[in-house]
Amino acid sequence: MPGPRASAGGEADAGTDRGAGWFSLVPAYRLATLRVCLAVATLAFHVPKFNGFIDRYVGSAFHVPPALPLIPPLTQGGGAVLMILNYVAASGLLLGLGPRLCAWFLAATGFYVIALDPEHYAHNAQFHLTLLALIGCSSDRVSLWRLIRAKRDSGDTCPAWPEHLVRIQLSIVFFYAALDKVFNPHWSVSGTLLATLGARDHAFGLAWLQSVNLAVIRAFPGAISVLTTALELFLAVAFLVRPLWRTGVVVAFAFVVYLEFLLRPGVFAWDTLAALFVFVSTADQGWRIVYDPQSRACRWSGTILARLDWLRRLRWVPADDAVRVGHAGDEECMRLHLVSPHGRAYHGFNAFRMLPIILPGPFFVVMVLARFGGGFLGSRGYGPWYDLPFLVLAGWLLLWVPGVARFVARLVYAAAARAMVRTG
Repeated sequence: MPGPRASAGGEADAGTDRGAGWFSLVPAYRLATLRVCLAVATLAFHVPKFNGFIDRYVGSAFHVPPALPLIPPLTQGGGAVLMILNYVAASGLLLGLGPRLCAWFLAATGFYVIALDPEHYAHNAQFHLTLLALIGCSSDRVSLWRLIRAKRDSGDTCPAWPEHLVRIQLSIVFFYAALDKVFNPHWSVSGTLLATLGARDHAFGLAWLQSVNLAVIRAFPGAISVLTTALELFLAVAFLVRPLWRTGVVVAFAFVVYLEFLLRPGVFAWDTLAALFVFVSTADQGWRIVYDPQSRACRWSGTILARLDWLRRLRWVPADDAVRVGHAGDEECMRLHLVSPHGRAYHGFNAFRMLPIILPGPFFVVMVLARFGGGFLGSRGYGPWYDLPFLVLAGWLLLWVPGVARFVARLVYAAAARAMVRTG
């Protein structure tokens, strides 16, 4: 089971971190979670993409003159070394081994490739490189091992200003995206670009949804163009105005997932989702889990959940003898008992389906791995696997359909009980 609660000082810090000044100290777990998620996206999308640019550059006999004449050209041997170092740096960023140096190396390499040859310019790549540079300026001092270990930490903190800069960068990205549409004759109020939009193909039952989606876009291109511009302007404002943060996070999540479904842009979509972690509460232990210390099932589930609680949002509360859930047996204890910061209780599968909201970091990694694995298989002709992240998301949303949760719960509890018998 998890260790004792965080110190009172840590809880005090957590209570004020959302409104902290630029140079205040805030819990480090939020920035560490952002770093890990950005590292996963870097390994899955950014490094392969930029290594492809490097490989094509050194293999080409013709090069566009560099944007800056003083930039040294890249030799074939240098390109091979740079591609290897990109993977090394991304791995260090993930593990928390020299993360600042790794982040700066990746950012500098990316800007070097873009400046080296404008033909290798990648739309929205600057956003990823800017996030890496901001991580390079930060110092959360929380390695991946410390992030996932079950033992409670002693209230690690870091300066708040990198988080503020990430929020500003998000606002800038959406503001200029909206501004470009306002003055672009192919967007504006005409939406002529949308009328000929080349959307991505889907399978596994999602092709019909894309067909309906495209039919609506092509029937009302002007309205969709104006709606997109207005939505991006709203997000640009929401990320700067604290009362709008919660709404902005929900809207941004839905908007970016929709873009990934429609166009599959890759890096930008996952960078935006990773950056949203700066708006999530951390180290508050506001969600309580009622457990029986004597129950093997409670200890088993508690160990797993503690390793997924990267943002330190969970607090384990021993049940009183009169209401100890273990009295009903281990099977009953496996039915998670969760209490929200506002006092609302969730039990069983109602609690289980809340976990991706409470523990978003691991859920993000699962989605990225599904996207990367699906893309890897799809690019090698093993079928339309690109839809894997949407199937994961759809599977979670399906748990909210009345009746489905009860059926799935019986299967999950039975499988968990058998696993405990085997490992007991």
